[in-house]
Amino acid sequence: MFLTMNPKTEILICDDDPIAHLKMKQSLRKVGKIRSAYHGDEALAIIKHHSISVLLLDIHMRKPKEGLQYIPIFLKQDPDLAIIICSGDSHFRTAMEAMKLGAVDYILKDINSNELIHAVFKVLERRSFLQREQQQNFETLHHHMQHALIGNSEPIRQLKKIIGKVKKGSVNVLITGETGTGKELVARQLRHELENKTLAPFLAIDSATIQHSTAESILFGHEKGAFTGADKCSRGLFEEANNGIVYFDEISNMPLNIQPKLLRVLQEKEVTRLGSYKPIQLNFRVICATNQDLESMANKQEFKADLLQRLNVIPIHVPPLRERIEDIPILLEHFSSKQNHHPIIFHPESVQMLQQYTWPGNIRELSNLVAHLSTMIDGDTVTPADLPVKFRISNSKTARSGTYYQKIAQFEKELLIQACQKHQGAMSQLAVELGMDRSHLYTKLKQFGIQR
Repeated sequence: MFLTMNPKTEILICDDDPIAHLKMKQSLRKVGKIRSAYHGDEALAIIKHHSISVLLLDIHMRKPKEGLQYIPIFLKQDPDLAIIICSGDSHFRTAMEAMKLGAVDYILKDINSNELIHAVFKVLERRSFLQREQQQNFETLHHHMQHALIGNSEPIRQLKKIIGKVKKGSVNVLITGETGTGKELVARQLRHELENKTLAPFLAIDSATIQHSTAESILFGHEKGAFTGADKCSRGLFEEANNGIVYFDEISNMPLNIQPKLLRVLQEKEVTRLGSYKPIQLNFRVICATNQDLESMANKQEFKADLLQRLNVIPIHVPPLRERIEDIPILLEHFSSKQNHHPIIFHPESVQMLQQYTWPGNIRELSNLVAHLSTMIDGDTVTPADLPVKFRISNSKTARSGTYYQKIAQFEKELLIQACQKHQGAMSQLAVELGMDRSHLYTKLKQFGIQR
């Protein structure tokens, strides 16, 4: 393996054996800048004043297991510090203890130079990946915050209100809604800030990618030797998300045989790695999303009913775009402003045509349309002729004078007026009689210009 010197990479060797220091320094001289400490207090002082990427830590120094005792102290000072236990003690129990305290790897002092370089490089690579992921999460969250809940419609106002109440809690949340409505964006808005003003960990998992054979290892982790190919301990996703949020996208796709084990983890707030009998206590919040009817699936025994009850503590429904058509103008303006290479504006007739469309792809489809038009049209104004054919066909159907579609719309308007008069504008009673969701009802009343 060939590694070039990176002046930004600082490696700290904490060992009371000068010979061990010399050997490791010689091996790692091309990896980064090497610093030395001979006991825990000295290492802590260096960590406080320098940006250390990797700490090679001996277990036994001034007293037995001194290194283990300092792991939580080091991580409290720098939560991003990658600690590799480097010791002559080959006991598996000691390695397990170190990993549970927060070490990321465990190697023996007598390994050769290439193996040491490989171990450090692997840790640096993982640390770099996590830093990139964290930065992407910040950027993604910032981006999402800008447009996830844009709009002034009644459904969006209600959604914002619910998020505000639920955000600071710790109970599980089930987000429902059609594809493209922004369920993950809502989940990310439920993230909380930690005491140090950084965002809590947020691990998003596509449930459809979790296979039966590897699900337990991915979710709960495993010990070395737990199965063929398990050559080292590995944390599961719940451990990685400790003190944060585990987000399961399309939870309906979670394998049935894993669901009872997932339920136990949610109940006990602890995981047991494959190959171990010792539970690990954790603190996390679970947020799930689905576009399926989980209650119907539970009735058909396609989803565990008790798991559904545990997940559905706080239900949040994200409305489809067709139920908040009054938000389309402001959404168009927002997405257009993000097209730096070619900002566009929409002719009023074009906006009206887009408000008549049913939007099966919801917000995602609208965002893609704006990006498409920004690239393809020559001018700055989107006219009806610039819109793709499907939007013009949709409007031509509803525009035919005296057609079936107009008659349906007129019947719908008269039905709403009669119901409003009957219940004197009482929305709850009105929604019950018509069998409509209140947010959808508000949208319909506004669409037809009906005053309550």
